Amino acid sequence: MTDANSILSAMTISEKRLKHTLGVAEAAKELAKTHFPALDLKQVELAALMHDFTKEYPHEKQLELCAHYNLQLTEDEKNNPKLLHSKTGAMIASERFGLPSEACSAIYWHTTGKAEMSPFEIVIYLADYIEEFRDDAGCIKLREFYKKAITKELDKTTALHKTLVRSFDTTIKHLISQEQTICNFTVEARNYYINRLNEIKF
Repeated sequence: MTDANSILSAMTISEKRLKHTLGVAEAAKELAKTHFPALDLKQVELAALMHDFTKEYPHEKQLELCAHYNLQLTEDEKNNPKLLHSKTGAMIASERFGLPSEACSAIYWHTTGKAEMSPFEIVIYLADYIEEFRDDAGCIKLREFYKKAITKELDKTTALHKTLVRSFDTTIKHLISQEQTICNFTVEARNYYINRLNEIKF
């Protein structure tokens, strides 16, 4: 049976990424408790620990794994190595560690997000962004935004959706500033959650 120790002992990541990974596990459990209490916290923790399992693999190894798992990549994914680890990590989580499909899907989508994410997918995606050890300006601002939103909004779902939209805005602005391509899944996710918020207004 897979547990946290078996995943951690199999990791080959830097100390900095390990610290981040443990932070994501804690943030994911807190998000689950706050917004989706029906989620299995053990599985949430395991998915969080797996989310960057292959993050530090060389690009060539990522491509080899994609071929091994017959992953069909979009042009965005082929041209951006940073997008591959979520896909390969999800496959390893399923095949090697036996994580359930909903956990693997959360790992798969944690980098780009997508429209109409499941509770599990939201928790891992957002935890990756706002865990306490992320110290770049965009993550700090989003973490502060979420904390204010969750205390200000009467509806926790509204606070969550506003934070998701802010996260996609932050990612898109950063990619534009770096003159990089923007994954269509991220744009679709932003539009989806803006529409959900607009439905609440009317």
